[in-house]
Amino acid sequence: MKLKLFRMLYCLPALITWQCAAIGPPSGGAKDITPPELLSVDPPSGTVRLMSPEIILSFSEYMDEKSVEKGIRVAPVLTGELEIKFKGEKIVIILPDDIKKDITVVVTLSREIKDEHGVELSNSIQLAYSLGDKIDKGSISGNVVADQPAALYLFHDDGSDTLLLSSPNYISEAGDDGSFAFNYLAPGSYQILAIDRGVSGAKLDPFRMAYGVSSFSNIILDSMQTGIHLKLHQEDKPLRLLRGEWRDWNWGQIYFNNELSHKISFSNLKIGSKNLDWFIHPDNQSAVVVIIKDSLNSAKESISFSSIQLNDLMVLDSSKVNVTIPSISDTNSLTFTKPGSNISITPDKTGPKVEFIFSRPVGEDIINNHAVSLLLNDSIDVVIDKNITTPMSMTVVPQDGWKAKSSYTLKIFKSDSGEVKNTFKDSVTTIKISTNRELGYGGLLGSVMGISENFVAEINHVENSQWKFKSVVNSAGHFEFFEVPEGKYTISLFEDKDKNFSYTFGKAFPFQPSEWFYESSDSIEIRANWDIEISPIYLER
Repeated sequence: MKLKLFRMLYCLPALITWQCAAIGPPSGGAKDITPPELLSVDPPSGTVRLMSPEIILSFSEYMDEKSVEKGIRVAPVLTGELEIKFKGEKIVIILPDDIKKDITVVVTLSREIKDEHGVELSNSIQLAYSLGDKIDKGSISGNVVADQPAALYLFHDDGSDTLLLSSPNYISEAGDDGSFAFNYLAPGSYQILAIDRGVSGAKLDPFRMAYGVSSFSNIILDSMQTGIHLKLHQEDKPLRLLRGEWRDWNWGQIYFNNELSHKISFSNLKIGSKNLDWFIHPDNQSAVVVIIKDSLNSAKESISFSSIQLNDLMVLDSSKVNVTIPSISDTNSLTFTKPGSNISITPDKTGPKVEFIFSRPVGEDIINNHAVSLLLNDSIDVVIDKNITTPMSMTVVPQDGWKAKSSYTLKIFKSDSGEVKNTFKDSVTTIKISTNRELGYGGLLGSVMGISENFVAEINHVENSQWKFKSVVNSAGHFEFFEVPEGKYTISLFEDKDKNFSYTFGKAFPFQPSEWFYESSDSIEIRANWDIEISPIYLER
């Protein structure tokens, strides 16, 4: 008897462990990345004379409860509360009781809805119901160009100038390809807004959220409207002075919330009562370096200006910032903040120029006092062009250009300056430069059919965002690009209504339509020493 009891107690932990393990799914295996599917809807979408407020959704797998509660929306916006009952693979939606018989109710299942493994729906789903005798059949569809997932707001156009800042009547989402659709809409006038999907549901804050408006002042819907194109972008915030710092006896920096144009000008830029010279920091477009010729005797001062202008337009009114003046002068030796000791460059038609940024502003005379030499393969002297760009930066480039697939040694020699901080600590500062294969150039020829008046063609390199090129579409509908760096490009066209040679995104408030545009979903490869002619692009609004 005791032996049997011992055997039972010995086996009991193993039995319990086996039973517990059998409850859940087996561990391991490939990660589930398959989007959940909506298998059935009861009653089906399109039901009229709806008798019961309950809609039962059946999914292909167990769903995530929190995402379901967050991801189901009803439009137009109703005053009553939407009730959701979660039952794993089945979801029960109970519609509010304030639905009018003359409207079509659209239930949207957003892409926020996920299964238990965190995989979201592949596309948003819209279901339509009516207590009356008909379902509205109108639709608005198009495409959003964005670097992040986008959502769409649709508004009944009431003529208000703050319409796009209010709560939308309908919300939808763009697919992975940027396409979107609003279905089951009644005839009428609408306005549309694209927004970052991460803030979907919130009212638009133009200065804090990325958004896009269409090229239409309003969308008059009879039955179907297609080809609505929007681009998501971040509107520039009003320029603002953030902070300042005084770095040494004769210079400091002031910082702004936006990058600054080199075309700006200051009025009455001073520290205390003394005038300041200034330039935009060569490595930070949001910072301005300020310099004074005389020393300061106080422990604290204010840097101030009356205004900042850009092309005779005031972009910032009078501002000031307090700074603390260091009691001890900076005696550290001069250094470079850019480039590093080893760099790699790709030879092209412009050089490129190698930029050197000093740790402090020293002025043209002191920069010139530092001799610079360039050696090819450690032995061949190379003639260079040296250009001083600001009081703390210069550029260097060989007069005959860089030789591809080669090694260079650039040496900057310590000057004979009597002040330690105006020269380098070491007698020679050495930078190793290796060059890649020389960049090739090609051309692109194309034409536009349909609408072509006042259009501009633009190509953008897929990897290098700085390589953007534009060409005016001529009266015959042709455009051409020459001397374009090789690589893959996307192509777009926009109607340059304001004739400023740049795409105008428009504004939500005060409302300003964007310019109409076309953007190809395919990339084009430009090859060295080739002029590629692409098939005609047909533009149709």
